[in-house]
Amino acid sequence: MSKMKRLFIVLSIFLYFDIKSEQETFKIGLGSCNDQNYFTKAWKSIGNEDINAFFFLGDNVYGDIPSGELTLLEMAYQRFNKNMPDWFREVEIYAIWDDHDYGLNDGGANYRYKFESQTMFKDFWRIDDSDPRMFRNGVYFSDIKEIHNLKVLFIGLDTRFFRSELTKKDGIYLANEENEATVLGEEQWLWFKEQIIKPHDILILGSSIQVLATGHRFEKWANFPLEREKLLSALDELDSQVILVSGDRHRGGIYRQNELIEITASSLNRSIPYSYESDKLLLGNTHTQNNYGLIELADESIKISLKNEKMDVLEYIEIPLK
Repeated sequence: MSKMKRLFIVLSIFLYFDIKSEQETFKIGLGSCNDQNYFTKAWKSIGNEDINAFFFLGDNVYGDIPSGELTLLEMAYQRFNKNMPDWFREVEIYAIWDDHDYGLNDGGANYRYKFESQTMFKDFWRIDDSDPRMFRNGVYFSDIKEIHNLKVLFIGLDTRFFRSELTKKDGIYLANEENEATVLGEEQWLWFKEQIIKPHDILILGSSIQVLATGHRFEKWANFPLEREKLLSALDELDSQVILVSGDRHRGGIYRQNELIEITASSLNRSIPYSYESDKLLLGNTHTQNNYGLIELADESIKISLKNEKMDVLEYIEIPLK
């Protein structure tokens, strides 16, 4: 056999296993805070990541006005629909909402147009007629996939439709410690508990607002401390690996409490001027430049990255599979 043929065979084998290796990594993109009136440079970078799925974590468009009326939200969806990147059609899309695509800034259960907004959400994201979301209130969902012989459970929570009123003083949100105060509402809590007892190895849990962070004055689960403790206690009882994914903040970062990891990916295209922020559970730094998140599920580990719109890694953690 000639040297050239041997070289060709070696290269072919190398390329085969290189391609196979890439295929054995399941990639999930993450993002939030996408203003339909701004150009989203990150779309090209995310497309280059060769992702398998993308999880929209809320504020997917900006359509809220102080009156709560839905005219702007309808136009926002129309504009976003025209500007969607081509790769949207090639990957699985998961979506939950936050306040700006709910229809009212910091809105909760008392928002008077929430039923109409819910219909617009389901229409835009083309929720199938047989999907459970079509027969109940809220936009929460679950989906389970077999990836690398592992059962991966995706859950998206609705932190708007049922949420109690926020407690606010001098422009700062305070803890609402009333026993009946809720983030998810009774119906969604019962559903959530039913989902997490299903057999699974990895849980990717989406919440539009941050779960672990407590040190800032904005919206977060810590504004409802009893609800936050209820959620963390439920997750602590699981044997599976849990990854929290969140948005909202116009600031990205990775947080950790014991084995529980949270990545906040925000914003896709509405960056804010840099200001320092820390938290007792923060790993590394927070980043106010435009960013997106990436979860890579491989055979032996889970890689979690926060990247800027140029694909530069801002924060990174790799954890072994349980």
